[in-house]
This record gives sequence, structure tokens and C-alpha cells, in this order.
Amino acid sequence: MSLRFALLGLLAVEPASGYDLKRAIDRSTYFIWNATGPQIYNTLHKLREEGYVTSKAQAQTGKPDKQIHTITPKGRAALQDYVSEPVRASVTRDEVLLRIFFGNFADKKTIRRELESYLDRIRQERTYLEETKARIDAHPGRRHEARRFQLLSLQLKVAQYRAMEQELTSFLADESAEKPHARPSARPSERAPATEKKRARAARA
Repeated sequence: MSLRFALLGLLAVEPASGYDLKRAIDRSTYFIWNATGPQIYNTLHKLREEGYVTSKAQAQTGKPDKQIHTITPKGRAALQDYVSEPVRASVTRDEVLLRIFFGNFADKKTIRRELESYLDRIRQERTYLEETKARIDAHPGRRHEARRFQLLSLQLKVAQYRAMEQELTSFLADESAEKPHARPSARPSERAPATEKKRARAARA
């Protein structure tokens, strides 16, 4: 459902082809909502049938014509209704966190390796998003109201990644610091009180 509005939102910024929309998603909303090429084209087809977008062929030199999609007033109204709805928490289905939740059932070396790998991926994603923000700040291009909210969503995701990095780093450090438990001392029943030992020696004297 959200892919419909991701496409409508991008088309509200400017008309685009399906290829352009895929590139825009890969460069902007991928960390929020990603999609494959076929998913994008199928969704565009449905949006056109419902009257939310119109399509017009654009000639290309040495290439087949490409379809440029434009959002309609009906599409803008649907987009406005969507973003004006009360913000609700989405239903969470995170396979990675589910596997971590049951990590005690995995081999210790295996789960540590996977957590370290997950941490590395998070760092790479966070670094990429920070570099993206730096490029936007250095070359803002056309300034429009949409950019403020686009940057906010990016910054929120960076903050999530930073928090996850901190928790994973702390957990892995604690795991490394753990030492084998010391051998438990003898139970009270296995130790004779000092007074009883003295009495036994006195009786043998």
C-alpha cells in the first residue's frame, strides 16, 4: 500500500518515468520503502487505471519512447489524505531482530559472527546516509519545502542506526569481557566446622 504513496509523493515533486522513479527510490526513500522495477511498473499501471496519474510518451533519440507519469489532482488529493492521517506505529516484522531475540539457541561463535556482521552493515548504511546528507548540504539544488521533510526522515534513520550501533557494540564488548565462572566452593555440608575438627583431634589423642 505504501508504495502507491511513495510513487505519488515522488511524482508530486516532478513528473518521471518508471526508470526515473526507480533511481529516485534507490537514492532517496530506499531506507524507508524500497521496491523492485516490476513492482514500480505494476503499481504505476494501477495508479493510472484509478486516475491518480496520467502517462504520456516521450520520444528518445535512438531509443524507444518512454512513458512520463504525472500526478493528477485526484492523485494529489489521495496523497494529501494519506499524509494527513494520524501517525500510527506500523506492524513490525523484522527477521533480523527475531533471530537476535532467540540468539541463545545458536552456537556462541555463530551468533557473535552474525552480530558483528550486522553491526558492520549498520555502520556502512549509516555512513552512506551521512555522506548523502553531506552531498545534499553541499549542493542543495532547488530549494523546496519537501527537502526539509526528506532530510528529517534521513536524519531520523541515521539516529536509529547510531543507537543500534551503540547497543550492539556494548553487547559484544560485554560478551568479550565475560570470564568463565569460578569453581563454586564446597557446600556447607562438605565443610566441617573448625570446632568439630578440634574435638575429633582431641578424642583421638
